[in-house]
Amino acid sequence: MTAINQDQKEFWNGAGGSSWVSGQEEMDRFLSPFTEQLMKHAVPVTGERVLDIGCGTGDTSLLAAKDVGASGSVHGVDISEPMLDLARTRASNAGAAQATFALADAQSEALGDAADLVISRFGVMFFEEPVTAFQNIHAHAKPGGRMVFVCWQPVRENEWVHIGLGIAKNHVEFPPPPDPHAPGPFAFADIDRTLGILGDAGWTNASAEPFSAKLNQGSSPRAGAESLMLRGPISRVMMDRTDAEKEAVLSDLADAMESKVVDEKVMLGAGVWIVSATA
Repeated sequence: MTAINQDQKEFWNGAGGSSWVSGQEEMDRFLSPFTEQLMKHAVPVTGERVLDIGCGTGDTSLLAAKDVGASGSVHGVDISEPMLDLARTRASNAGAAQATFALADAQSEALGDAADLVISRFGVMFFEEPVTAFQNIHAHAKPGGRMVFVCWQPVRENEWVHIGLGIAKNHVEFPPPPDPHAPGPFAFADIDRTLGILGDAGWTNASAEPFSAKLNQGSSPRAGAESLMLRGPISRVMMDRTDAEKEAVLSDLADAMESKVVDEKVMLGAGVWIVSATA
């Protein structure tokens, strides 16, 4: 097990996973524009088997389960047990027996029976060896099966990211910037590289569409700032900072949110790639 993989697993089974579980409804709302685009492009069909990579708390898996119906199935995999526990509870409460979930690393482990469709909402950018990972996913797709996933465009296209980072840098020292292709939210921002990875892994007809939206960050400037501090990209940077440093960043971030309020919602710009390929 590599240090990077271990770091990801510790984070998503610790603070990262717990934070997402506690804010599941907020996060699903926040990501809803991209969830809608994912499902619009994926188009699960009645009776199909769907594999959901990085399924998290189950939002996309449950949507796919509705589309494939009782004659189909959805298998969600993730490295976060806390998030999977919530996904299982949500599936049970929804009566979605066709949705199953398993703790698995899509880079190297078994992912269930071969799928007609592979989907992922921001769950594929954390692989240490992305070609190997997509080869493994390819091995779990039926010949001619399709894959659709959503990944972030560069940070400059994502206001919800750079607004917080810019403010935090005024108060705390950041570590040296990582390799832009290192596992992380923006590892696939270079879309030419990403499409090349898919080709090297055996996928065909790989293509990408840009999509932009305004995301609902909260009902007030303070709420929006608190959400970014808790679950946004600056959360890991601020995790071990002093209370005074956290409050200073939070205060300035809330001030910056004042101009982003539309109809009593804090709306921040975001951009993604919607990537499609065939097995």
